[in-house]
Amino acid sequence: MTNHELLVAQGREIVQNAPQAYIDLDVEADGKAGYGSLLSIGGVSPWGDEFYAELKPTSDKYIPSQREFCENHGLQRERLLVEGEEPRKALRDLARWTIGITKSHNKQSPVLTAFNASFDYPWIDLAMLRVGMPKNPFGTAGYCIKSLALALKDTYDWRETSKGNLPAELVPEGDFTHNALEDSRYQQQIHFALVGKLASRVLKLN
Repeated sequence: MTNHELLVAQGREIVQNAPQAYIDLDVEADGKAGYGSLLSIGGVSPWGDEFYAELKPTSDKYIPSQREFCENHGLQRERLLVEGEEPRKALRDLARWTIGITKSHNKQSPVLTAFNASFDYPWIDLAMLRVGMPKNPFGTAGYCIKSLALALKDTYDWRETSKGNLPAELVPEGDFTHNALEDSRYQQQIHFALVGKLASRVLKLN
């Protein structure tokens, strides 16, 4: 077992035993929350349950560079207008999936976990509001893996939390593919490894 695999295993156990259900989630979108369309959602639970949906665009507005990026990674606007799920259905399915996992594992509540939660959480929160859902099961904020990574650094420098600046033992092979489900799996490996690494540090200090 490699050091990365060992850290992931340690972190997975800790996250699985936490009071909350930490759902690693990723979204792809052609703009910013409030400007553009949410195009795909991917999620994975600490126990391996997975969710994926591609959504119909809901706005004529978009950021050109973001739209081009999404289209280069399989989220072509014209295709999604025909094949994408209605946002109302996709978001209700996400909420049911999330609540089901939380209840089945006897957790207090779900936590939206993302490598940059300040991007992903607002998209989910606003999209649920727009389709008339009275409550976001993830509450009022997301949990940011990049912020967790800052605890490993000697300097309080946000730039040091980018994937390329993390210790190699924390990062799995491959890269983000910008498929929301694949990216949620990938970031979960970083999430678990970070938790395992920080727990090992605490044990050494004690």
